[in-house]
Amino acid sequence: MTFKHYADLYLKFGKTEWKLSTYCKNKGIVKNRLNVFFDYDIDKINASMIKEFICSIDDVGLKSKKHYISSLSSIFKLALDDEVINKNPLIHIKTIKSPKKEIEPFNADEVHAILNLAKLHQSLNFYLFLSIGFFTGMRTGEILALKLKDINLNNGVIYVNATRSRFGESSPKTELSRRVVPIIDDLEPILIKAFKSFKFRSSDDYALLNSNLKPYRDTEIFTKRFKTILACLNIKYRRLYTMRHTYATNMLRANLVSPLELSYLLGHSTPKMIYDVYVKYINKNLDSFNRSIKIYN
Repeated sequence: MTFKHYADLYLKFGKTEWKLSTYCKNKGIVKNRLNVFFDYDIDKINASMIKEFICSIDDVGLKSKKHYISSLSSIFKLALDDEVINKNPLIHIKTIKSPKKEIEPFNADEVHAILNLAKLHQSLNFYLFLSIGFFTGMRTGEILALKLKDINLNNGVIYVNATRSRFGESSPKTELSRRVVPIIDDLEPILIKAFKSFKFRSSDDYALLNSNLKPYRDTEIFTKRFKTILACLNIKYRRLYTMRHTYATNMLRANLVSPLELSYLLGHSTPKMIYDVYVKYINKNLDSFNRSIKIYN
């Protein structure tokens, strides 16, 4: 039985289980990377061949290679379940650990400057998008998927129920990503003003609609505007997702929430990410640490 047979099965089974974005990513891996194994009988592929394949790839980073190995392992597992092979050759491949990139959140002055310039020179949609991002820590796709009925000004909360991307709308990243986020005082007047311009819309309409009165399929237009604003302010470019990092680090630094509470607000399944990313960042950046404190009075 050929490798291609099981690669096709991997995609066929996955299509019924994965999100569309995951399916498209894995399909690309199979068709564009793992196709080098298509003509081999799957029981003839050994660990050395796989190691040679991984070592020959020089146009992507460790994270991508890790995805390739994961797909390979799943394909071989199908053959193993069918008893076509006696063992998965991936057990002999050393796990690739890709180094995590250090986050670079914006400081308070940068956030104020960005929002002020966006308010003055950009569209209401862009200003609203940035405001929600900086003041809630929601993922960019979650902001695009917000409907008016998800924003409850009376109770002061936002309900996160979906996410949007170029693959369409789907459920949030994890089950715990379905959550309720508080509307803080700095965000409330921005939302109230925005809602006044939405008075003719249905509650089922999206909060952010493009010029064709359709929801945005991705953040491309906002990314372009964001780059322009950062350039005008002479602020180092960081992607829009950094709004989430900025919210998280400032919430912790100001002791506004505990790591456990923050993990809920961000929609993480456990606080581990909070400690691995945000607490670690704060611990490495102690410039603002109050050294006048008295530990023992």
